[in-house]
Amino acid sequence: MSLMPQALFDASPSWIILFVLVLARVSGMFLIAPVFGARLAPVRVRGALALFIGLAMMPLLSPERGEALAAMMTPLAMVGIVAGEIMIGSTIGLASQFVFGGMQLAGQLGGIQMGVGLSNLVDPQTGNRLTTMAQYSNVVALLVFLAIDGHHLLIRAVAESFDLVAIGNGMPATDGIGMLLTLAGAMFVIALKIASPVMLLVLMVNAAMGVLAKVIPQLNVFIVGFPLNVAAGLFGMMAALPYTIQLLVRSFYDVAGSVLTIVDELG
Repeated sequence: MSLMPQALFDASPSWIILFVLVLARVSGMFLIAPVFGARLAPVRVRGALALFIGLAMMPLLSPERGEALAAMMTPLAMVGIVAGEIMIGSTIGLASQFVFGGMQLAGQLGGIQMGVGLSNLVDPQTGNRLTTMAQYSNVVALLVFLAIDGHHLLIRAVAESFDLVAIGNGMPATDGIGMLLTLAGAMFVIALKIASPVMLLVLMVNAAMGVLAKVIPQLNVFIVGFPLNVAAGLFGMMAALPYTIQLLVRSFYDVAGSVLTIVDELG
């Protein structure tokens, strides 16, 4: 271990160029991916972790590739290639965020139907203002993501991306961008599936309160209906929690399989 700093100082220009490109791809994932891109983690910690992961992935690449890149490298070409590597890493992180986006949207829909849409909290991960139910949904998604080692799946996806797209060859392609947009559209399907029990129960409560308002005109439906909507929404979320967890696990694994196909199409 004591030879590591000296080995880094004695590295050849081709090795340095190769490492910069690897670090760019890893850093792109760290910019957007859940857990790695959370604002709660200090920037220095995230930077050091990206540096160590980049060093760990260097044995996956052949030295000949670094020499070929060094022979053709110019300052302008370096900027373009680094941008392409950041784009590939960002694609991997962005694809995993779609599931979190669907879960947050489900919480927003459920919270508005329950009548708690005005109670906003600041999400510590993204800095956005979310309803309390959306914040709860985001925490559930994060716990499920960590329970299935989703952060390991992201690192593995970056490592396997070097086999699909050679370092320095990543350029945008129409097929890859189209597949990414299709995956983004699935976010709304996830949100509707998760929020549907809450929305259905609240709709039934509102329908029942409408009937009671006609049968008992003296009943103040605004005072009685609000706590009933909240109670029905909370009951629906708790009752559907096992189904929600299964849906999240399946969605995370589906994204892990789709992201490599998207990266392959981008190259």
